[in-house]
Amino acid sequence: MANLSKTKTLFGFTSPRTIEKIISEIKLLCDNYQGKKWSGSEDIQSAFFNDLYHSEFYEGDVLPTNAALAARDRITRAPKALGFVDLQPTIELTQAGKLLLEKTRIYETFTRQLLKFQLPSPYHSQSKTVEFSIRPYLELIRLVKDLKGLSKTEIALFFLQLVHYKAYDVIVEKILNFRTQSKNYSASKKRYVHECFADEITKIFHEEIKDKKLKTRESNDASLKKFIKTKQANMRDYADAFTRYIRATELITFEKRTFRLIISPQKIQEVDFLLKTTPRKPSVFKTLDEFKKYIFNPYSIKLFSDNRELLTEKLTTLGVGKIDELTDIEILKNRLEELEASIKKKNIEDKKRELKENKELPEIIAVFEQIRKKEIPDSPLFLEWNIWRSFVMLNHAKRIDGNFIMDIDGMPLNTAPGNRPDIEIEFENFALIGEVTLSSGATQFKMEGDSVPRHYGNALREFKKDVYCIFIAPNIHNGCLAHFFNLNRLNTKHYGGKTKIIPLKLEKFIEFLNVGISSKFSDSNKMKNWLENQWLLNQTIDDEELWNNEIEKSLTKWAS
Repeated sequence: MANLSKTKTLFGFTSPRTIEKIISEIKLLCDNYQGKKWSGSEDIQSAFFNDLYHSEFYEGDVLPTNAALAARDRITRAPKALGFVDLQPTIELTQAGKLLLEKTRIYETFTRQLLKFQLPSPYHSQSKTVEFSIRPYLELIRLVKDLKGLSKTEIALFFLQLVHYKAYDVIVEKILNFRTQSKNYSASKKRYVHECFADEITKIFHEEIKDKKLKTRESNDASLKKFIKTKQANMRDYADAFTRYIRATELITFEKRTFRLIISPQKIQEVDFLLKTTPRKPSVFKTLDEFKKYIFNPYSIKLFSDNRELLTEKLTTLGVGKIDELTDIEILKNRLEELEASIKKKNIEDKKRELKENKELPEIIAVFEQIRKKEIPDSPLFLEWNIWRSFVMLNHAKRIDGNFIMDIDGMPLNTAPGNRPDIEIEFENFALIGEVTLSSGATQFKMEGDSVPRHYGNALREFKKDVYCIFIAPNIHNGCLAHFFNLNRLNTKHYGGKTKIIPLKLEKFIEFLNVGISSKFSDSNKMKNWLENQWLLNQTIDDEELWNNEIEKSLTKWAS
């Protein structure tokens, strides 16, 4: 049981990084270890993490020294706390977990379980110093709605202080004051935010600062400056975690230009229903078994779509004709899902048409700069999205698909699955895949060294025509550059023969994009010729560094 005395703010689930990863991880756990004892069984915990590490969906590159601890971090936090697995007395998949593995409207299952998460609970005992009384995800949705949007910085600075639902108005006032003072601040916005963090952290942890209890787990440095810096980083991590998890409900999207969290225009009725019907005060449970019955039951929280009258009304609004009152509600839910999928498809196609007009180039360049400065809520996801938008803007392909998942509003929701390239582009006589990463150093090579050529080989077999790959990262690690240079020269059966992977630093890709737009790119053969020429040069040039230099020199004329 976790003790809330160890924290003075709300905490987000930082492991797994995205809530969707829970699906494959609890399946692996229960397939291999159901019925076995988890608590205190470090051998079982270590064995599970070893299985996870060697699975095709695990994205880490180094096996942790303490595998048992890493396993507990993965399972006893989000999967257990959200009611997807029961670990006492033995490992069991719950009703909510079984429904999640069915993958039927997973956003509904995530919504129900997130709304049930409360502090305190039998899993999280009450603090002796701070009174917790909150359903964090419910109040986060309320804040987003009431304030017409919420930034990641505002979540970190103020939402995390909302440990009791009765303090809601105080937090709203703090956020509004923060916004007002930001407009009147004469120095840089970055400095203003930094000063606000220092001020809020000093208030939250005034007792620790007064008693000089400033040492953190991460460092032996016990200075106030280091203490504030560490707390600020932790708060930003939690804000990032809350953002990722709440997005899985698909009730929340990003505002296109500011990247604030906003209520999806398509989901306002659903949000209003939840805010009206879900109790703000956490439930009280007499026994752990009583709590488990509640948290494990996926239907103990009612959603908008569970209300037949409201569901029928929404379907009618969306153009469905008369609905037979005997029609099973699950069939009606499926119909709504189909209609929302059609709306999503239309929104994506509308965005493609807008991009092809080339008016959004300055905004795309600005987003790349925000990614570089880490001002975007989910940088890896938005990098994939922005590269996809760039290729759509270049136009003149049969199809351009980003394999990342989009929400109903056409905004990015989750990164591409591990078994697919990030972007697929098909022209008449060739295909191009885009592989995108923010990783750097040795991590880049470990994470991308096999997946990029593997995706290339799969694409070659799928398209059955010439295939090229552009690999884009803020910086290309020397190991990756050398690896791709050599794979392009050697026949590797596993990767379909000689690969054709062209690496580009992000700043050079921006140059590639600008040249294409300014040259009014319209002939796909020019792109194919440029890609082929870089590969042919690869076959004869002396080394990878010379090759990379020549690629960069050729960018100014690729579309002319």
